[in-house]
Amino acid sequence: MSAINLELQEQIKKVAVKIIKYYRGRGPEYVKVKIDSPDTITVDVKGILSNLSEILVNEGAVNIVTDYWKIMKPHLEKNFLQEVKDILKKDFTYSWKICNIENDNRTVVITINLIN
Repeated sequence: MSAINLELQEQIKKVAVKIIKYYRGRGPEYVKVKIDSPDTITVDVKGILSNLSEILVNEGAVNIVTDYWKIMKPHLEKNFLQEVKDILKKDFTYSWKICNIENDNRTVVITINLIN
């Protein structure tokens, strides 16, 4: 992997950690950034919920956490996407989804597709 790709991965990872830390109060458990192809970057983030959200999920109130994420997601996305745009210096599309919110393997998966 080229030095440019490694630097790009590290910059995106730092942005993801910063955004999760802003919401969660501490950093995520891990952030993995993969450059799947010259045009696709995937970011996997584990450790995404605040302490309160963790308690709610553990007590069976997943619907409250899901509703809360619907409100928080646009705010977090806006900050993350602006910083990633500054890093990539290219236009892109993206998808952002929460996986496995009901179990301990909760992750946010962000897929970035660069536009040439």
